[in-house]
Amino acid sequence: MAQQPAEHIVKTLAPALKTWRFRDRPVSEVIDRLRSAGAGLYVVGLDYHVGLLWNDSAKVWMCHSSYLGEAKVVCEDALTSPAMVSRYHVVGKLLEDGMMDAWMKGRALPTFIP
Repeated sequence: MAQQPAEHIVKTLAPALKTWRFRDRPVSEVIDRLRSAGAGLYVVGLDYHVGLLWNDSAKVWMCHSSYLGEAKVVCEDALTSPAMVSRYHVVGKLLEDGMMDAWMKGRALPTFIP
């Protein structure tokens, strides 16, 4: 799944009703949408990268495998994260009922294939 386009990864992990797309929009608009959606864990697909967004109700954090400089996992303020610079953002809420049911029952999530 990690080798698929970001859109397909988000469609595999998040329900359609809890998925939002932003094209040529400022990062602040993406963050504002997540703040209004509530605290939780989200997957974000970008032009060339995928990460997790954690809304802790105070701040939205971008957690990802950094490809900028030394390779490592980082969590940084999503509003100022260089990794969030992208023409396209697709964001989906994780840990919703379908995902949790599959995990609890030991079922594989069906990978989205167009």
